[in-house]
Amino acid sequence: MSAVTKALAAALLLGTLSVAVATPASARGAGCVAPPVAHRGDSSRAPENTIPAFRKALRAGAVRLEVDVRFTADDVPVAMHDATVRRTTDGSGRVADLRLGDVRSLDAGSWFAPQYAGVGVPTLFQVLRFGRSRGAWFLVELKVRPTTQQMHNFLNRLRWLGMLHRVKVTSFDAQTVLDVRAAQPGLDTALIDARGFRPPQDVLRYGRTYLVHYWSVTRARSDQWRAAGIDVRPWTVNRVAGWKRMAYDGAGPVITDRPKRYLSWARSFCS
Repeated sequence: MSAVTKALAAALLLGTLSVAVATPASARGAGCVAPPVAHRGDSSRAPENTIPAFRKALRAGAVRLEVDVRFTADDVPVAMHDATVRRTTDGSGRVADLRLGDVRSLDAGSWFAPQYAGVGVPTLFQVLRFGRSRGAWFLVELKVRPTTQQMHNFLNRLRWLGMLHRVKVTSFDAQTVLDVRAAQPGLDTALIDARGFRPPQDVLRYGRTYLVHYWSVTRARSDQWRAAGIDVRPWTVNRVAGWKRMAYDGAGPVITDRPKRYLSWARSFCS
């Protein structure tokens, strides 16, 4: 491989050149892949939705981080996927029934590995502040529809940190996305869908990015979405076979639990 070819491949991998620079559509994926979104951080190597997981993702070379958000009983947004804290902490109960002090007291690392004992559940503010200082971009998934007070608290954290332009707010709940768009016009938003096909004109009601289950992605669908100016981000893709198929089907940045392994594979694939 010539030096020029190597430089082009590296630039494509890092996203500094558009996909359109690559070869024709049928082989576009063979020339480059988009950088990944680290799902709940590097959740294959550290406890999900914790600072160590986000740190590992960034150190691996990922710059896009996905974080799940729920609200405590006192309306504080915290990084937590499940409705209860049972699976990922040493505690029990619903996040919505626990106050911030209760959540702060939990061990969110021991379940994953002994070396993470004592790792806490971070607030959204802590996650964003950590990522901001390291140049990260975020997909922030709202797992519940916020109340008026919760929406105020959530958006104020983005404003205080100057992160409105570095955050894309996502949700499976269409009304939640619409509520965010109404409360903060101009903030990037995206709908998350499971399997199936949503036509471009419907996707665009919720933003210009579409998070869709990777089983729903085909070349024909990707072409339709992309022609409408929609950035497709398939979730959650953790195997080489899936990464290859997303590349050849013209999908955008994959969402993966294994960003380090993905980036290692991508360097080989793009060369």
